[in-house]
Amino acid sequence: MATKVKKKKLTKTDGLGPYEIKRIRSAIRQVWSQCYARLLVIKRCTKEDGFSYCEICKKITPKLKVDHIEPVGDVRDGFITRLFCPSTRLQGLCNECHKIKTKNERAIVRQTRL
Repeated sequence: MATKVKKKKLTKTDGLGPYEIKRIRSAIRQVWSQCYARLLVIKRCTKEDGFSYCEICKKITPKLKVDHIEPVGDVRDGFITRLFCPSTRLQGLCNECHKIKTKNERAIVRQTRL
């Protein structure tokens, strides 16, 4: 049975710290969730019968996840430009394909930090 990993609570700092960066990232992503490029991906992945499909496995999915082909990364050095990219740099994925892609990307980031 899998054990739950306890997440570290971010401490508030006087100025720009991890807590503030997390809140900024969340606020910017909320704005991104309403952008036109994301809407175009949803339209592109929706068939005439109204069902959406995954662009990797081609299966019909009830909940489409719009994902950046290239990871957006940290809230530094062009985060907003990478986040608000054209729809050609986004893809619609099912939950399973999105989990696999995210897991692989995080593993690469962990390896480069070592």
